[in-house]
Amino acid sequence: MTAATWRWLTVATAVAWAVVMLTVRRADVITDDWHGWRQADTAAIARNLAAEEPNPLRPRIDWRGDGPGYVETELQLYPAIVAAVAAATGDLERSAQLVSLGCVLAAALILASALGRRYGPAAGYAALVAILSMQGAVVASTTIQPDPLAFLAFTLGWVAFLADLAAPRRATWAAWVAATAVAGLVKPTTLELGLAQFTLVAVAHRAHLRSARLWLGWAVVLAAVGGYLLYARTLYTTYGNTFGVLSGGDSKLPALGALAGLEPWRELARYGLVWGVGLLAVPAALYLAVRRRLTAEHLALALGAAALSLLALRYTASYFGTHYHLPHVVLGAHLVAAAVAELRWPRAATAAVAVVALALTVRALAFITSRPREPETTLGRALATVAAPGTRVAVRARAEGYNRQWRTENNFQDPRVFYLSRTTGWVLPNDLAGSAALADYARRGARFYVHVNQHPIDADLAAWLALHAHVVATSTAGTIYELAFATK
Repeated sequence: MTAATWRWLTVATAVAWAVVMLTVRRADVITDDWHGWRQADTAAIARNLAAEEPNPLRPRIDWRGDGPGYVETELQLYPAIVAAVAAATGDLERSAQLVSLGCVLAAALILASALGRRYGPAAGYAALVAILSMQGAVVASTTIQPDPLAFLAFTLGWVAFLADLAAPRRATWAAWVAATAVAGLVKPTTLELGLAQFTLVAVAHRAHLRSARLWLGWAVVLAAVGGYLLYARTLYTTYGNTFGVLSGGDSKLPALGALAGLEPWRELARYGLVWGVGLLAVPAALYLAVRRRLTAEHLALALGAAALSLLALRYTASYFGTHYHLPHVVLGAHLVAAAVAELRWPRAATAAVAVVALALTVRALAFITSRPREPETTLGRALATVAAPGTRVAVRARAEGYNRQWRTENNFQDPRVFYLSRTTGWVLPNDLAGSAALADYARRGARFYVHVNQHPIDADLAAWLALHAHVVATSTAGTIYELAFATK
């Protein structure tokens, strides 16, 4: 096959994949989608940037209580882009999904192109279909979260870094520094890229360690990310809201007691393969290991992935942290491309990879499109019929305030009911018993209480509600109370 044929095949594959993601993968109701609470938070921040204050340095959430809602979080570049696109299209959710699709597809094409130049067009195409079939990429393709943008920046930072090592230039230096910084600002966990970069230099390019330009680049990245995170912390100390970046007590670090069991390690392996490097990377890595063709790039990316996975084990070994594995798609693509290039018949190997990739894509789509309706969706829509936009409400989350397994405070604030009803207010964790908190919120302006069914209402709270509220809607999802006597 000629180079032109491979290019046309690449374009056709990318277009077909994008169409499938928009028509089959894309969720019409984001609160029912994978990590719907994260999507609702991100969409709400974008909506608030458009409606309240267009400053990504001062993002505002809906679970703000009776305050302005400024929150400590990562740099909200993704919501800012979404808000700008939505201003032109008039549809925030579809705009966000298109931004995510563009980021994932661009990252896949950039990485596949770089690998194609290194290993040949057949290997590059194999890498492309491998990336697009990975469950993490399929799910991220239309999710309303910052991870697709961070994935794109991570990919650019890695590819530009390799180019700068091969032929140092100001342009490539600026590219990898800027991309690595953006990745870290959008998702600080992607700073594993810096570790991968350093490892690659230490293993295979030690002479570059004497170059001030590399150290200057890493210093710029750390200064940018560290400076922003310190600034973001002031939003928490001033307003009390956080996503658990530097503040709030929530920890991603593993509890020592949890490390002794097999369950976290088994789950880490499962999530890391399915949501990260991809299943195709397993035979590729084994083949390269047998052939002794594993490279310094593979080692560097693997070390970065391992470090992040261990440091954030509480999330990376669970359903709640699948997005942390998305950058590891880069390692999977490297392994697949290198393995295909090593085979005697690379075109036949690429055809086999494409067939398996198609099956994996179908599997990922079947998984993500079978999501059940979430109770928060039902209750949020019901609340919207009785509460005017901007009404203050209190919502009982299904998440606990303290995670006993990992022995740490937990970010329990679920925003979905607020997002769907366009209300604001307070969230109560499911392990907080009694009426004191709700009574306080009622005195401060809460006009409704939304109880999401998980645990039954305790006796103290039931007695308080009997005196100070009446039911306005109830279903299997939960109950909505109007706090008619909230000021008394």
